[in-house]
Amino acid sequence: MKFHCLIVDDEPIAQQILERYVSQIYALDLVGTCNNAFEALDILCQKKVDILFLDIKMPSLSGLEMLKTLPNPPKIILTTAFSEFGVESYEYGITDYLLKPISFERFLKSVNRILMQNQTDFKQGQPAEKQVADPTFIFFKADKKIHKYYLSDILYIEGSGNYIKIHSLKESPLMVLDKLTELQDKLPARLFIRVHKSFIVNIGHIKKIEGNMVMIQQHAIPISASFKQKLESLINDHK
Repeated sequence: MKFHCLIVDDEPIAQQILERYVSQIYALDLVGTCNNAFEALDILCQKKVDILFLDIKMPSLSGLEMLKTLPNPPKIILTTAFSEFGVESYEYGITDYLLKPISFERFLKSVNRILMQNQTDFKQGQPAEKQVADPTFIFFKADKKIHKYYLSDILYIEGSGNYIKIHSLKESPLMVLDKLTELQDKLPARLFIRVHKSFIVNIGHIKKIEGNMVMIQQHAIPISASFKQKLESLINDHK
């Protein structure tokens, strides 16, 4: 799920900093940047906005004055260089109050308040389900033997036609007669994710993501466009 964001600030440098911060968070989607409250009001009438990054001191109409005109405002994160408005601003039901200069760590903490609250609200609206523990190991038949692999040791699984190759921490790659799609149904979704038609990776062993590649130890695993959105959603859930 993407949260649509709008930045309202009359300082170009402040705009650039916030735009850069927003671009680094997968869950955020920037729908616009405004120099004043009047531009912001126009966009709010035209587009869906979930989070509003709002400066207080702006010409003609201040951020707080703008808030008074909104009958159903989005989540508000105030960004300002003036601390004296802190107490007053919370009367408007804002989510957070950020003092400039704003560090990325402080920005992320503020945004996470909204992301985590949304996740909590969603879970509370779901019917209770019985929790089933994930399996800890799996068996593979190969070379006329039965091989036991602990799921935590599996790095990734490579598929090719009717065969799969198991790459693990402690064993040499094992070739097994099985299809990747059929194996995927046997693996717990909370531990493994498919990132390509030919690859399933262990979430716990993802070292980093660079462009369209997932790094697992020294191995670079490709990410295909059809699976990228699901991977991004997973990353957001673990932030």
